[in-house]
Amino acid sequence: MTQSLIKTIENAASWADEHRSVEALRAVLAERGCYVYGAGGYGREVAAAVRGKGYVVHGFFDTFKGGGELVDGLPCRRPAELEGEAGAALIVAINNFKVPVAEVVAWARGVPFAEIIFVAELPDLLGRELGHYWQGERGLIRAEADTIARFHAMLGDARSREILEQLVRFRISGRPEDHPEVDRDHQYFPVDLPLPQTAISLVDCGAFPGDMLGSTAGAGLQLENWYAFEPDPANFRQLCEVAAGGGFKSGSLFPCGVGDATGLVRFAEGAADASRAMGEDDAGAGVVVPIVRVDDVVHADRIDMIKLDVEGFEAAAIDGMARLIGRHRPRLAIAIYHKPADLWELAFKIDGMFPGGRYAIRQHGYNGYDTVLYVDF
Repeated sequence: MTQSLIKTIENAASWADEHRSVEALRAVLAERGCYVYGAGGYGREVAAAVRGKGYVVHGFFDTFKGGGELVDGLPCRRPAELEGEAGAALIVAINNFKVPVAEVVAWARGVPFAEIIFVAELPDLLGRELGHYWQGERGLIRAEADTIARFHAMLGDARSREILEQLVRFRISGRPEDHPEVDRDHQYFPVDLPLPQTAISLVDCGAFPGDMLGSTAGAGLQLENWYAFEPDPANFRQLCEVAAGGGFKSGSLFPCGVGDATGLVRFAEGAADASRAMGEDDAGAGVVVPIVRVDDVVHADRIDMIKLDVEGFEAAAIDGMARLIGRHRPRLAIAIYHKPADLWELAFKIDGMFPGGRYAIRQHGYNGYDTVLYVDF
């Protein structure tokens, strides 16, 4: 199994070297310029980066805007408004967990454009600042091939191993045909990874607006005890409103994030499910929110499951709940897409702290998002 994963990475990297090198893509941009598909925030960021490198952006395409409407001074058209050959490259700047890109790519391949450039290729092509969440230099996958192969060998089922192979190909190519099949309906409760009990006590880190209430009910589970952590003030208000409607036996709602130490962090609020702690390079003041160790605030007789989706704080959060995990050995459902190496490093971290776990991964979002690691003890 180890060698098959390494071969998958080698083949994908060789294909990229031959057909998708940075030099070749830059040559197309220099000669033909490009259009950007997607006139939202990310598409505008991409267009600005392209222009900042001295390449020509001819305009945007967008499903919801058109007729020559100007976006950042560039004309925007709907796909149906393009006639004949485009003559330029197209950068597909759709970069979220909700929207598949296969139909857009099929349209683009039929135009045809001089080249189609994908989100996974942009950090190499335009700079690291376009590497959001899992996105980074494609060379990381090749450099970490042996380590990723060890993670591949840890996975206990064929579906997980297949998903990992597809993910590493997708992170190199960006092509929709390389992306794993997406299960949007069963995030945190895959039907083929059932929990052994139907009434659960849950620690919910990154509770957002309380969507775990609907998820547990949809999985046929009774939420007995719900310990929900959400640092974004707007999200927390929604969480309280949702919790007021019931659907669980008892609960505690914490307006804070989780980490390996209790303290304060500066937080970029108001981005819904993408609200996050801010780094030194982030512009703007944000808001100051508390961070706690879960071990310091949750004292329960039984914990059956811990969900972690905390915008890159997953490793620190695990350290801050080591006592709880060690005592209760709950199922862990952990987001492993916020940083490029989280895909494999978080599993090794858990295995080093709590040996003997059974590991699986499932893909719950489009475009490389919402990859979840499931650990049972």
